[in-house]
Amino acid sequence: MLQVFSKSVLLSVITLFSIVSTVFAQHDEPCGIYNSTVRMFGLTPDEIEAISPGSHQLEIDTKTALLGGEQRAELIVIPIVFHIIHFNGVENIEDSQIHDAVEVLNRDFRALNDDLDDVISAFEGIVGDVEIEFRLAKKDPDGFCHSGITRTVSTMTFEGEDEVKELISWPRNKYLNVWVCEEAAGAAGYAYLPGSVDGWGNSWLDGIVIQNSYTGSIGTSNTFRSRTLTHEVGHWLNLRHLWGGSNTPGELDNCDMDDNVADTPTTLGWTTCNLAGESCGSLDNVQNFLEYSYCGRMFTEGQKTRMRTAALSSVAQRNQLSTDANLIATGVEGAPLLCEVTFEADKDVVCVGDGVQFTDYSYHDVENWTWNFGDGTVLEGSNYEDHSAPYHVFNEAGTYEVILTASNSASEMSSEPILINVLPGGAMASPTIQGFEPSDYPSEHWFIHDPLGDGSWQINNEVSYNGSRSLHIENWQNNLEFNKDYLTSSTMDLSNGIDEVRISYKWAYCFKGTNDDDETDDRLKVSVTGDCGADWDLRKMHRGFTDLPSAEPHYYPFAPSDQTEWNEYTLTLDQEIYLTPYFRVMFEFESRLGNDIFLDDINITAYDNNMIVVEEWKVGPNWSLYPNPSEGVSELSCTIVNDHDAVITLFDASGRFVETIYSGHLQASTHSFSISSADRSRGTYFVVIELDGTSKALSWVIK
Repeated sequence: MLQVFSKSVLLSVITLFSIVSTVFAQHDEPCGIYNSTVRMFGLTPDEIEAISPGSHQLEIDTKTALLGGEQRAELIVIPIVFHIIHFNGVENIEDSQIHDAVEVLNRDFRALNDDLDDVISAFEGIVGDVEIEFRLAKKDPDGFCHSGITRTVSTMTFEGEDEVKELISWPRNKYLNVWVCEEAAGAAGYAYLPGSVDGWGNSWLDGIVIQNSYTGSIGTSNTFRSRTLTHEVGHWLNLRHLWGGSNTPGELDNCDMDDNVADTPTTLGWTTCNLAGESCGSLDNVQNFLEYSYCGRMFTEGQKTRMRTAALSSVAQRNQLSTDANLIATGVEGAPLLCEVTFEADKDVVCVGDGVQFTDYSYHDVENWTWNFGDGTVLEGSNYEDHSAPYHVFNEAGTYEVILTASNSASEMSSEPILINVLPGGAMASPTIQGFEPSDYPSEHWFIHDPLGDGSWQINNEVSYNGSRSLHIENWQNNLEFNKDYLTSSTMDLSNGIDEVRISYKWAYCFKGTNDDDETDDRLKVSVTGDCGADWDLRKMHRGFTDLPSAEPHYYPFAPSDQTEWNEYTLTLDQEIYLTPYFRVMFEFESRLGNDIFLDDINITAYDNNMIVVEEWKVGPNWSLYPNPSEGVSELSCTIVNDHDAVITLFDASGRFVETIYSGHLQASTHSFSISSADRSRGTYFVVIELDGTSKALSWVIK
């Protein structure tokens, strides 16, 4: 039997720190790892551990330490790295949640938790300050500066089995590896006793897998789940559950098992916080971190000795982690290390008077922050709370470069700038026509947001409904489900007697494949706001399973062959919350791994008493169009005092190009152009006048 197991991957797994709160009715995660271990090997984890030489050596070392054997007296420091395994969902938690998890872990191991005062008097005399500290790595295995947090996209996050460790792992003799997933093999978290992963080809299993919702006390987790990592690190440092090696608290035969720690009373094990609980003839230490109760507050002095012995033992190479050489190699000790200055803004398009939340993500050892917001305001200081995440209000319209300069006693560095666009009210005229033609786009009134930075809406010069260009996302080759990309407009003033606004647009899309089995539920969403984007309201969604497809399924990257392979829609809004000076529109494409999509001919038009509202010409000359409405020929005329390059075009109400009225150079003079309604349908048209790159649309109604 020993020969068989020496060639096998040992799966002696200690699993599941499920915190059960009767107040919050949290679900008690089922245990799958213990049962799978029995099925795979025909032995319990205790029985598998019993054949491990490393386990025997740790027991000998622990007994020696308890008898007064030599042990390092100083603080033991262990580098730690977090691998976030995600699929672009909520499981891709923020760095701040990881930092919080490390803070909770160190607080508990140093007996600095505020709720330590809650420990009942029977056990307060044996509370142990373990004197072990975990520090987020500052260098990767190659010695390059690193945040100590990696991110890997994989569907394995939804299972959290041991295979996630093969995606990414740093050397276990230099770092404690923690994999954060959406699931953890049916548990809140699981770890391995050091004696179980001491060799025999199973060192790759070493580390901790934990659900994101049990990581730290903020973000996707909460205070009641925050001790899961404390519990699992206890296992990683050779602690068993207080009732022994099983994963089933409450069973009568647990009184016959022990955790090999003298000052933790024998117990059946608890899943509730009965502080007066006596299960094996004595008062139980229900508030211990290695219980399944939701009220863990402490380690004991005996557990401290056991964990420190494991941390200083050669078993599973634990003793190599805390050497001076390794602490310097991983960057957790040594000179201040500042290697990257970077920050994020919660939004990059706002209106006058709105604020932006900036957050510093520089690493490491930043001592002083200098923020230049580009509008003449500079914020400088060394107080972390005040200066690492400032909120700044922009009071004038414009585009501003925000730059962060960070420094410490050893160095100073500056970030790449982030551009913040500050919009005035009513930046766009009504009607606004955007066909993505060279004369219209790029435009100061339209913004693309690519959250993942992997390619977003781009101009396509080969496909269009009208004209020569459209906006396009290469979705066929995308392999990131739920990937989202955004196109947003500037502001339009709908506050002056506007009754409604209509948004029309065209798109082309089909399924990736050749039949109905290849359907994908990609989504084109249209949202609007009346407060510049503080709150976006979804008003229309075109789904792959319903009305998004405009053409038959296409196995290769799709491009519409003609206008019959396009869809169009008009969204009409008359709610007062949108009739403000800060009305905006957003087009969002959410990928579900389907085919390419094209967007064209966006038209945003405000109406008053069923007539198009035409704003006054804000720049350049005044133009007149008379008669209007028309039953025959109307004259478009103007007197200009300077020379201009001009393009005058006609569009119908849906934004479809009709004809070019004039294209060329206009000299300073009086000009008149005739526009005939002959052979045209009744309805509303738009005359778009562009002078030297500045455009204006006038409505023209044919009776």
